[in-house]
Amino acid sequence: MAQQFQKGDHVCYGTNGICLIDDVREIAVAGSKDTFYVLRPLRDCHSTFFIPVRNEALTQKMREPVKCEKVDDLIESARTACDTWIEDRKARMEVYREILRECDPHDLLRLCALLYQTKQRLSASGKKMAPSDESVLKQAEELTKHEFGFALGIPPSDVGPYVLDRLKTE
Repeated sequence: MAQQFQKGDHVCYGTNGICLIDDVREIAVAGSKDTFYVLRPLRDCHSTFFIPVRNEALTQKMREPVKCEKVDDLIESARTACDTWIEDRKARMEVYREILRECDPHDLLRLCALLYQTKQRLSASGKKMAPSDESVLKQAEELTKHEFGFALGIPPSDVGPYVLDRLKTE
């Protein structure tokens, strides 16, 4: 498998969000040398991940971050998505865990929209969302805010208002 990313590139790495490829270097492990991506998450500059370039299972978790021009398209597609609530909590959590694990920006945004709408509906009737659903919403929002913020060149805290503004137009 050929090396796909270079030193200085930014990638999304699973639930760790946007990472800088700080280096691509050979490291001796168990008596043999292998080439590793050295990743530094932007959200936690004290963490470092070493991803073997030849480990397809791990490198498949790395992808290019969404581009600025794609953000509005993702927001528009989330507006028109008609996801349905899964009543069975266990089945719902299994689907949500998979979406969080995959970290696809389109699916994360759709998940945020569904959970936010559900929260609003429950709140209007004097009810609260289950803590497990709240936790998933928070995780999905954080991943979305950081990736969209990176793409748009704005702080993650400004992504929520940006998305809401785009959803109100048209």
